Amino acid sequence: MAGSRHDNVPAELIGFLARYDPAIQSLALGLRRVVLDTIAPCHEYIFQMRSQVMLLYGATARIMADGICQIAIFRHHVTLVFPDGIDLEDPTRMLRGTGRTMRHVRVTASSDLARPELRSLLRQARAMAGLVEQPRRGRRDVVTRVKTSETPTPARVRGRR
Repeated sequence: MAGSRHDNVPAELIGFLARYDPAIQSLALGLRRVVLDTIAPCHEYIFQMRSQVMLLYGATARIMADGICQIAIFRHHVTLVFPDGIDLEDPTRMLRGTGRTMRHVRVTASSDLARPELRSLLRQARAMAGLVEQPRRGRRDVVTRVKTSETPTPARVRGRR
């Protein structure tokens, strides 16, 4: 996968991942590469939320409504989440979860990234989102947006004495 067309990692994502172990950073970036290589063209939204970094993928800019999958990066593992995972065919039982619709795959080793079942789940989720056509050469594959964790500080008002 090295040298794939999606090796262009946003600097903000590298910054978000800096607090994680190198092994988790590698898993996260490797899983991102697998996702993009499998489902592009797509939209990607990256942000930091409390103790994890989230990467959301959708068929359109309306990522929550038209979601394909999500990557959640935790301290000791990375999880690939399928919002409509209950509808995916999973003969090898990779998917975990007991919710009404959402299912996930826990990625703990680089060998997990090479499993063909992972790509099969991604292709199914992509098709469910209405993306069936592969991109033409020269077309932009991924539209990435990053939400930085800048918190606006309130302006100080000095009172007169």
